[in-house]
Amino acid sequence: MAERPDVRPVWRMHHSDLAETKARLRALLSGWLGGPDRFTARYGMPRMRRRHLPFSIGCSERDQWLQCLRMAIDDTVPNTALRAALDAVFTAMADHLRNHTEPEADRHPLTGACLASPGRTPAPDDAAWRPCQPDCHH
Repeated sequence: MAERPDVRPVWRMHHSDLAETKARLRALLSGWLGGPDRFTARYGMPRMRRRHLPFSIGCSERDQWLQCLRMAIDDTVPNTALRAALDAVFTAMADHLRNHTEPEADRHPLTGACLASPGRTPAPDDAAWRPCQPDCHH
């Protein structure tokens, strides 16, 4: 991450020493993947969205983080099906953590319907999509 200029904005959101970030991620993944719940015991409830609110996370930051995560998954997970499953779940989580809307990026490319709903991002077949209102992204 530190050597990649294309992810510098996301790198700046992290401490220069990633040891604590890595420890937290390992603890979270332990319980999430069926092992012992090390995260809650050490850090409290995950509340991922709340923990990320201090950072401005839009599509660009989400995509930068996902690039780095995908590289790590490709390096450490030999099973293709598991890599795809992890990617799908992490992509959904990263999208959920977005807290900075980008009006053009938050519109469905075919329908123009708004994808930015407070607290959630609808799936493409979600009937709750609604056209953007003039004050939708404020």
